[in-house]
Amino acid sequence: MPDLTEYRLVFRSGFHLGARGVGLEESTVHVPSDTLFSALVDAHRRAGGDADALLAPFPCLQGEASLDGDPPFRLTSAFPFAGAVRFFPMPVPLGSWFDGETQRVRHKDLKRIRFVSERLFRRMLAGEAMDRWLFPPEGEEPTRGIALQNGDLWLSREEVKGLPKEMRLRPDAKREIPLRALRRARVWTLQQVPRVTVDRVSSASEIFHIERVVFSPGCGLWFGVEWRAPDREVDGKGVTYREALHRALSLLADDGLGGERSAGYGSFTWEQGEVLSLPTPSPGGLLCLLSRYHPRGSELPDALTRQGTAYSLTSVGGWLRSPDGAAQRRRRLWMVAEGSIVGATSGGVQGDVVDVRPVYEDPAGALPHPVWRYGLALGAGLQGGESWPSISATG
Repeated sequence: MPDLTEYRLVFRSGFHLGARGVGLEESTVHVPSDTLFSALVDAHRRAGGDADALLAPFPCLQGEASLDGDPPFRLTSAFPFAGAVRFFPMPVPLGSWFDGETQRVRHKDLKRIRFVSERLFRRMLAGEAMDRWLFPPEGEEPTRGIALQNGDLWLSREEVKGLPKEMRLRPDAKREIPLRALRRARVWTLQQVPRVTVDRVSSASEIFHIERVVFSPGCGLWFGVEWRAPDREVDGKGVTYREALHRALSLLADDGLGGERSAGYGSFTWEQGEVLSLPTPSPGGLLCLLSRYHPRGSELPDALTRQGTAYSLTSVGGWLRSPDGAAQRRRRLWMVAEGSIVGATSGGVQGDVVDVRPVYEDPAGALPHPVWRYGLALGAGLQGGESWPSISATG
């Protein structure tokens, strides 16, 4: 079983992570693994570390050259938590866990679910039918499944006791609120914050808005790290990979994660949590992704066409920041999104880390160093999925 060391991030004043396009009006509510890894590598370099030495053991794709590697760790994306309840991405193929009648009657509710609690996630990994665990329509008293965040989050009744007391109790803190009322409880809030920009020449002002994600008390994001060689030295100077990641995480906590850091967004406190074990995929079996995944050429097409695979794709672009050059747009990369069901390879480590620095006809503007985007697959084994039909979707 892959053992994941949990790391919890509690944000001081919310964060902003651009969702799409060139505007600032929308933010995601989780941090994808490629964004998190890039932020940690950048923090490692700013702390005086050697980024090239840090990346040396990872399987990399640079131009046409593909290099194998044995990474000292892999990590998941950062997902929400509420008190003691961890949430995981909702797996892609709804038809694999719900019968036709449930899909027809509750289609809107099913499509809204973004994250599922750990106890329900483990049931889904075991191939259990989830119809009876689904939360009831709004206004009805739940029996097994509970909705949070207007149906964005789904957990079991047994896990309610693990939610923060501010979420479970009435304002007088003496009685618990009805279970059906938890649908309106919020783990996070999206706030449109007005900002103003001033023209340097005319001094004319113009208002714009930033979307900020603010978590409720006792809530935040968690991610898991699979330590494969935590005591391996990064650069031969006595610093291990575990120490390097913790140092980078501490620096990132002060500097902030995501955008609009100069306005105070993105700063957090972090703590190391417990170790959780997830099922290992059987040889030739299926993997439910907890990270974004960029398949290597040798893994295609089998990883995405094996019986039972069901996946969505996400286009990853955006800007890069470098101390060795001006801000530039990264090359766009297609990746398999979290929650997708992909084929597990026998090698153990799937995917690679891709150099996405821009390429110009005139080399004068090129960056002197790679810009890596993390695409190693990390997930949990799925039982019984080999009998499902394959599904693909572009998100």
